[in-house]
Amino acid sequence: MTAQETLEKVATGLVAVGLYKDVGTAIRALALEQIERKIQDYLSRVQDFERTHHCALEEYSRSLTGKATVEEEDEWMEWKGATVMLESWRQALQEVLRSATTAGH
Repeated sequence: MTAQETLEKVATGLVAVGLYKDVGTAIRALALEQIERKIQDYLSRVQDFERTHHCALEEYSRSLTGKATVEEEDEWMEWKGATVMLESWRQALQEVLRSATTAGH
């Protein structure tokens, strides 16, 4: 069974029990829920770094220029990665919302 077939089977089950009106709506809802979870996860990670260092990533980056330890570089990489992923998931959310809007017309 392909991933698409599995997703459609799950969505069909959700429609069958009355949770969604059709398969497309169910799939979009599942996608939105997953995307929103990812956004919250990465936002929480970024905020944890900001609370720990009392600044944004840009300021932390400037403070490390030319004098970062290996541990600080590793932490910076994690923070930067979380920031990039947060933005990517926010863009994914916009794309799903945009496609849901155009699918309805």
